[in-house]
Amino acid sequence: MVGLFLFNFAEKSKLIIEIATYIEIMYKTGIMLFSSFKDIYMFKIANKTKPEGIADKVDYLVDVLSPKQKKQFYLLMAVNIVGLLFFLVWWFNSSHVIKLAGMVLNSVVILWSVLLPLYFFFFVSRMKKPNPLLSPPLNLKVAMAVTKTPGEPFSLVKETILSMISQKYPHDTWLADEDPDEETVEWCKEHTVFISTRRNDPGYHRSSWPRRAKCKEGNLAYFYDNYGYKSYDVVIQMDADHVPQKNYLEEMLKPFNNPEVGYVSAPSICNTNSYKSWTARARLYIEAFLHGAQQAGHTNGFAPLCFGSHYAVRTKALKQIGGLGPELAEDHSTTLLMNARGWKGVHALDAVAFGDGPANFADAMTQEFQWSRSLMVILLTLTPSKLKALPLRMKFQFLFSQLWYPLYGIIMLIGFSIPLIALLSDSSLVRVVYFSFLIHSWIYTTTILASIFWLKKTGCLWPKDAKIVSWEAVFFQIVRWPWVFLGCLYGFAGVLIKKEFNFKVTPKGESAKSVLTLNVLLPYIILVSIGLLFSILISNSKYAAGYYYFAILNTVLYGISIAVIILNHIYESRKYKSNI
Repeated sequence: MVGLFLFNFAEKSKLIIEIATYIEIMYKTGIMLFSSFKDIYMFKIANKTKPEGIADKVDYLVDVLSPKQKKQFYLLMAVNIVGLLFFLVWWFNSSHVIKLAGMVLNSVVILWSVLLPLYFFFFVSRMKKPNPLLSPPLNLKVAMAVTKTPGEPFSLVKETILSMISQKYPHDTWLADEDPDEETVEWCKEHTVFISTRRNDPGYHRSSWPRRAKCKEGNLAYFYDNYGYKSYDVVIQMDADHVPQKNYLEEMLKPFNNPEVGYVSAPSICNTNSYKSWTARARLYIEAFLHGAQQAGHTNGFAPLCFGSHYAVRTKALKQIGGLGPELAEDHSTTLLMNARGWKGVHALDAVAFGDGPANFADAMTQEFQWSRSLMVILLTLTPSKLKALPLRMKFQFLFSQLWYPLYGIIMLIGFSIPLIALLSDSSLVRVVYFSFLIHSWIYTTTILASIFWLKKTGCLWPKDAKIVSWEAVFFQIVRWPWVFLGCLYGFAGVLIKKEFNFKVTPKGESAKSVLTLNVLLPYIILVSIGLLFSILISNSKYAAGYYYFAILNTVLYGISIAVIILNHIYESRKYKSNI
């Protein structure tokens, strides 16, 4: 007993010495890396910030971070890199290897988790935005077009249209309505709003792309073919629920000072129903990093990604690429086509519009399934023919964007399966003391969290008050992957058998309500059942006893997730019924 105590004491003392050494190394390396980066953050590429044709009075694009903030950022990154190296050197110690396959399996999950933040911080390091001192180009012929489906109430669209009309820059306001009724037509006449409808044109109700029936792409294709291309230089297209805020139009038009810009993206902030939908809050918090800092980093050299809720196009560029891209994720395919033809994109960080997130859990999972399926189809059909036209950096960006869903689904599946594989084979996959793993990994995790909290303080997230840590985001990441994985499989199978998929338009506004069926819960019931089965049948493992507790933990976690889904459904149903 005394020997065991001394052994544990020695092990912990060794760990304390390691941590002290790490702190010393982190300090020295941080100073060294900061000195190396000192000149980099001040560097500007003049020919990119001042494109040809723009006056020399102001820079076209400016840094989002101030010089002082850049110093702080690079110092934080130096600490992060040292923390990462400290963890990786420890993790890949040869003494941890029992079987190569087991080490590889665990390492895949770990590397995904520790390297993904660095991808994000790479774009943080190069954030740009249109110069606030710039004015929108003069004499542009501009239209703002909002789409409406038969399932969306006109009261929802009305608020968006009124806000569009109130924008200062001279423009025409359009409603692209699938089936406008008399009330809609009369209201639009009173407010000088033009209507575009493909209702009686069979050429825009095709069963496949382009100009497909019952989808935004076909609806807007009619508008562009009949009005947009011949009458306007720039069109801002918006979903029915996304209400543009003050100065929105001016901010969206500023990037078009550069004649090389073919499209402009903007933050997709889905927060208007977040008070009554936990999945809306979860996605809002998770995507705050993407719509703010990361998209700003895509500007000037990479490709800002259009999001279908609202973005702007130069009609000349859109016509040149053959119109909006195919698939349900037409925003992504349009971005790909624009960049493949050499058109540049800019993220209008200060162009703010607020809209709805998923009304309930079922709608959120429907969206995850359909988006992952659509991106898989784009990856396998459109991307191969367009990739060669992109520079290497954009090849990587688009491939990573399109592979994110399948990679995320596979990594989560592996993470769930590792304890089960260990129990089934009765072998410990790696030789690691769990306490030591927690210490080494949490040091790096803490540095990442500190960097993210600092980034929020700079105002680079959208929305700016997004929570960094929340129960909604944690459970959303746990429960979304089965639907993402299934969507990727459907997309892959659909391409193989050449099947065109139908899709569901998730309701918004007054038509939204909280719905939950057994089918939506089925993936989690299956995961809980598998975990219970392994825990009961394989409870006497000789070499993998520790994994028994991880299997139970997984089972409990997904059991709690089911309870979270059901309890929130009950709570949210009451809110929808009372029209709060």
